[in-house]
Amino acid sequence: MRDEAGGAFSLDLLVALGLLFAWTGTAVLLSFSTMAAQYTDQYSVGLQPMAESIGDTLVKSPGSPPWWHTSPDLARGAAIIGLSDGPPCILSSEKVYSLSFFNATELGRHLALDDSENTYGIRIEVSTYDGSVSVASGYVVDDGTLDVVKSTRLVVVRQPDGVERNGKLVVLLWREHVGTRAADF
Repeated sequence: MRDEAGGAFSLDLLVALGLLFAWTGTAVLLSFSTMAAQYTDQYSVGLQPMAESIGDTLVKSPGSPPWWHTSPDLARGAAIIGLSDGPPCILSSEKVYSLSFFNATELGRHLALDDSENTYGIRIEVSTYDGSVSVASGYVVDDGTLDVVKSTRLVVVRQPDGVERNGKLVVLLWREHVGTRAADF
């Protein structure tokens, strides 16, 4: 069939070109998506040792000074915070509740997280299995937060009266403005 200008016009050619463009576009988008996922996965790999170190500090150290939790002023002046009530993984409920003394930026600083450029997000969650203790401090992890590294420790939370309850401590760490998905190592 000829069009009015005298050139050959083929509906088959038009369909073939449409399919070629659709296939090429899909291949390009898929390759970009794969490369982006591989690139941002490297962020999670680099953050995992940091999250593990923060978790270790919280469960093994009483903090410096050890009585940092007795007032907000002492807490803000502490060199480092720790939740230990003596032996590793035995946490003081008073220190756990004192995490509320810190905003998200202060929390990172007191956990020796070098965040001078404000690029990290951190959240600490401590809870007992019976629900008697449930404390969270730091940034809120919303649906748009990606490449979150999670470090979990099984702990015992000791109350001032000596009652001990089994629970867990979770450290969530991420870099702001990057990522593709959450990673639980």
